[in-house]
Amino acid sequence: MCAAIPIGAAGPRLRKALEHLPKGEALDLLGEDGEPMAILLPLRARRGKTLRASEWDARWRAMAERIGKAWKSDKSALETLAEMRR
Repeated sequence: MCAAIPIGAAGPRLRKALEHLPKGEALDLLGEDGEPMAILLPLRARRGKTLRASEWDARWRAMAERIGKAWKSDKSALETLAEMRR
């Protein structure tokens, strides 16, 4: 599951959205055109249900799929990261 917030509305809603998002869930920030600009992951666990390893894995795979579909570069993410670290 993933939540999405338009970048223009992120300021007042971002903290609340992150606080209610389970650890490992993604929050997509959308640009003016509705396209994803960033994906945020909360690092603190929300109180409540603990995920089993299989659930955790399924959520990360789903997030990887969403990122892959939104990826617009000819270069892979690894190539881009390597260039950024030079």
